[in-house]
Amino acid sequence: MITFENVSKKYSTGVEAVRDVSLEIEKGEFAFIVGPSGCGKSTLMKMLLKEVEPTAGRVYINGKDITHLPKKKVPYLRRSMGIVFQDFRLLQDKTVYENVAYAMRVIETSSKVIRKQVPNALSLVGLLHKAKMYPNELSGGEQQRVAVARAIVNNPMMLIADEPTGNLDPDTAWEIMSLLNDINRRGTTVVVATHAKEIVDKMQKRVIAIEQGVIHSDIKRGVYTK
Repeated sequence: MITFENVSKKYSTGVEAVRDVSLEIEKGEFAFIVGPSGCGKSTLMKMLLKEVEPTAGRVYINGKDITHLPKKKVPYLRRSMGIVFQDFRLLQDKTVYENVAYAMRVIETSSKVIRKQVPNALSLVGLLHKAKMYPNELSGGEQQRVAVARAIVNNPMMLIADEPTGNLDPDTAWEIMSLLNDINRRGTTVVVATHAKEIVDKMQKRVIAIEQGVIHSDIKRGVYTK
């Protein structure tokens, strides 16, 4: 599903964020990418999303080389992904329903399909009863649930989450991770970048640890060792 092949990234500032990283994440897998701030994990995520280009090496998604994908094709690549950010990134002037529907409207999904899929996604995250509310009327955990609903409403092959619990209290963070686990059980590949040690240890999923831009360890069912 996802392959990094001898990937390196050196920024114009001279910082070498990632050095000769090779790894493969299989279809249907749940993988954590862990490490301290500045270790390179967010750079890896950004390369998957084509927000950052590797300096060397190749990146493959679903068997296709996306390393030098033309910019005009990037939106089509992202249609195969659901993306969840730390800061939610909801549209404040739109309701919960409209925020989730927006992800479908931008790819020109028919209104009939939107009317069916959005309630399904909101039901999955437990927020159908708040469909008419606005983001500022929700708690942080509820806003992140809306972000998850938006990420999965188009039935993506994979879900990419960059520090999805960073702005949440421990109990709410665990609720979000449990939700991502449920989504994974439905067959979606899930990749989460985080430094939330307690959650990683409790989940007992694959743990890919990054230190100073290189893979320090890769354990199929492991814990976050610092």
